[in-house]
Amino acid sequence: MDKFCPVFVLECAATYACENFLTGTLPLDLICKKIGDYISSDYKEIDVEDLRDISETFLRCLADAQVEEADIVLKNYAFDRLLFRRNGKQRGWDSLIRNPMKGLKEFNLDLKLIRRNFQAFIFRYKQKNLNKLPTDWSLRSFEENDFVKNMGHIEFSPFDIMDQA
Repeated sequence: MDKFCPVFVLECAATYACENFLTGTLPLDLICKKIGDYISSDYKEIDVEDLRDISETFLRCLADAQVEEADIVLKNYAFDRLLFRRNGKQRGWDSLIRNPMKGLKEFNLDLKLIRRNFQAFIFRYKQKNLNKLPTDWSLRSFEENDFVKNMGHIEFSPFDIMDQA
């Protein structure tokens, strides 16, 4: 595709990378590379460092906030970003006019904004002021979009290290 990936999709990809990093044994760079390759299949090639920087930002924020259930916070954030815009309005997944997955003409990653928004989300999470995450929700159960759903089906194994060498 000739357009850049929407930022909220990159943020969801970063949460997925963080979850797999925290629960697995593979390095974050390798996980981000595999997810970045998947994203590049539909959008302009993304810089894997951007995805890694977002993931590292999320991990630092979780550590700074001393969050014990990081995987649950990350799933909540992905759920929130997929269903709601930054202004709190719902994304129109069923809209015929506006497609949330439409690529961006220009891409400018603002890590400070991403960090600030994620820190605010962690604060809301701790205050229990969030949209209710359905039980057993994950990216792979996201029915509104196949691209996001398939991203949640990316598997990681130690053999990926040999593929990247």
